[in-house]
Amino acid sequence: MCIGYIYRSQMHPDITSAHVAARLRTIRRARSLSLSQVEALSSGRFKAVVLGSYERGSRNLTIKRAIEIAKIYDVPVTELFSAKSSYQSGEIPRLMLDIRALQRESTLMSEDARSQRKVLAQMLRSICAYRQDWNGEVITLRESDLGTISLLLNIDKGEVIDWMTESSILLRKSS
Repeated sequence: MCIGYIYRSQMHPDITSAHVAARLRTIRRARSLSLSQVEALSSGRFKAVVLGSYERGSRNLTIKRAIEIAKIYDVPVTELFSAKSSYQSGEIPRLMLDIRALQRESTLMSEDARSQRKVLAQMLRSICAYRQDWNGEVITLRESDLGTISLLLNIDKGEVIDWMTESSILLRKSS
């Protein structure tokens, strides 16, 4: 396969070094890894301070290092250069959801909407149990929760936020 083909088919034309830096951070956080944990996983090949520099874009990332980091994160190297989500790391707001509103169903809802709400309600109950948060009325989602919801519903994180807003289950977005 020709490298030009890979570039044209998988790399977004507006990719910048800042975008790659943000993708590094997003992927690491999606794996729930700290910089120190990545240093340990790399057996010290990547120091936490160096990884942080790559993520801030204050240090140049070589192709060789990008490939090594992608292997540690268990993602294709092209993932570092993709334009996956409209929400970059640090841009995803803190989300507060109304669990009561989620549990209310309307006869006007489509079967797909009911199904999505049911899946989300099950996940939120699991999160509440895991966090030992027995309030049962509202929940604040973390970025990793949003990623899991995105996978469950098979839609982009930005679309998840839009869907929650349109469904009147999103109480508040804050940074």
